[in-house]
Amino acid sequence: RVAEELSYYVDYGPSPRKHTWGCAMISKFPIKKSTHHLLPSPVGELACAIHATLDVHGRDVDVIVSHNGQEENPLDRKLQTTELARIMRESQNPFIFTGYVVTKPHAKNYKILFDGGRMHDIDPTDSDRWCQYIGYRGVKRVGYARVSRGTITDTEIQVGKFAVPEPNEDISEWKPSYRRVNESHYAPEYHFPTIFRGKGVRGHFYHVFKEPRYFE
Repeated sequence: RVAEELSYYVDYGPSPRKHTWGCAMISKFPIKKSTHHLLPSPVGELACAIHATLDVHGRDVDVIVSHNGQEENPLDRKLQTTELARIMRESQNPFIFTGYVVTKPHAKNYKILFDGGRMHDIDPTDSDRWCQYIGYRGVKRVGYARVSRGTITDTEIQVGKFAVPEPNEDISEWKPSYRRVNESHYAPEYHFPTIFRGKGVRGHFYHVFKEPRYFE
């Protein structure tokens, strides 16, 4: 229904009927192609992932949405994360990862995901994470925010803002910047909504950092 009301594109990946937690991708941009994955799970429950290529203003951008298994089995977690890293590493497009990985920042599986996938953490200084992660490569990371969950679900909202390179722009020498800047560094269209500042609305407000973070 959300996709219909916003006129967005949607792709449904492996569902709970496949004995996973289920994956779905909702995109503002056309989905050119996608593949669905059941990640390796020899001991625990199956894990799902969608790998899609989006047409973002004429530039192909790859995106992964994933949900690793909840069973706390080291082998499952390692194999699932290793497969996600392989998919990202082999793509030559700009890439954004959004997934439920179940690992602590800078732990072994975190390094498999980011180092093995040739990806960058949206904010490696954010140590207060356990399951949700956002990664990127070949796009300019503008900002990062965390919004409290309210009573809708048991999981918070993590949000990233990115600027995509022009269709013919060479990104082979691209490197990220982790220098923090003020919100005024960017034009208003890049700003996060003010409605979630302070007490927010309906139980949703910026938490952990209390406000969005912006990067050069």
